[in-house]
Amino acid sequence: MVRVLANLCSIVPGRVGGSEVYASRLLAAFASLGAGESPDVELEVASMAHTRAAHRGLENLRWHESRWRGDIRPLRIAVESTWLARRSGDFDVVHHFGGRVPAVRRGATVLTIHDIQPLDVPSNFSPAKRRYLRWALPRSALAGDLVAVPSKWVASKVEERLAVPADRIAVVPSSYGLETPVQAGDEDGEVPPLDASQPLAGRRFVLYPAATYPHKNHGTLIDAHAAVWARHGEPMLVLTGAEGRNHAAVAEHAARTPGVVHLGWVDEARLASLFASAVAVAFPSRYEGFGLPVLEAMAAGTPVIAAAATALPEVVGNGGLLIDPDDLDGWIDALLEVRDGSAEVLRRVERGYARAADFAPEQAAARLVDAWKRAARTAGGHA
Repeated sequence: MVRVLANLCSIVPGRVGGSEVYASRLLAAFASLGAGESPDVELEVASMAHTRAAHRGLENLRWHESRWRGDIRPLRIAVESTWLARRSGDFDVVHHFGGRVPAVRRGATVLTIHDIQPLDVPSNFSPAKRRYLRWALPRSALAGDLVAVPSKWVASKVEERLAVPADRIAVVPSSYGLETPVQAGDEDGEVPPLDASQPLAGRRFVLYPAATYPHKNHGTLIDAHAAVWARHGEPMLVLTGAEGRNHAAVAEHAARTPGVVHLGWVDEARLASLFASAVAVAFPSRYEGFGLPVLEAMAAGTPVIAAAATALPEVVGNGGLLIDPDDLDGWIDALLEVRDGSAEVLRRVERGYARAADFAPEQAAARLVDAWKRAARTAGGHA
């Protein structure tokens, strides 16, 4: 039996980002195996205060919550090297999902690195955070017994830029949400449709779910939408996601563009309903270590238009239309195509639905368990 402790101390509920969704999706996939256990792996979770209540679907797992809230980053870092370290002694493997390895640690170490954006696109970070991450990321990568990454693209970058040997890297992609309907219109789907009281009910719309960071490239999509809207007066463009460093500029651009609705952050049930109701999910991001929203869209049977950049082509495969992130004319043509609902769009939907099966919860859980066992073997644990 391999005993695993998942370190979620880096997660601050309410400040939803890709790393939080990645971790919660993977752990939910494992928990769905039944009572949070596989025959030879036992999992528990450690976090800051009030994190468990924010993550339904993980209630079957045993949690250790500290008494401290996670709002202050230096406090979270201190808790990992004190409170968490003391609780790690009984575990064979400790999986750190926050992208850094604590200074004080016990057990075999698995570290998740979502991407190496601080090295590739340092301008996306404040000077202080950039300095910290450029120091912490390489140090943590070399300290881990195994580095888990969400895509082969990130694996190649970690090997190249951080000098981590390939045999210490495990590709562990995320999964779509368990509440996501397997296909739009499926009678067994559990996500409620948009009701008549909501402003989007009865309206056709394209969805872009992304925090307002510079690399998410909202501007190109808004401009492409404006061109289509000027010709046809539909479909609308709906933006969701937490506030990022570029929020003010995106909000201003959206406010002066007809047919754009900026909802901001929405909960998972509402987001799943938007996925299932959209005529397409557009994802023009210039930098992604995985790109979970395009997977959610394919699982929901919704057409996908994504940037032909970084890890997105790896995830989408032939299940969507890939366009250079800055090809404005290409994005205009793509929005016109999904508006008209061509036969090729429908074929891509079917291919996308098949592609999503490669990331089903049981597949994700199996890859996660394999990574934990590899780490335990590497460190002489019980595999």
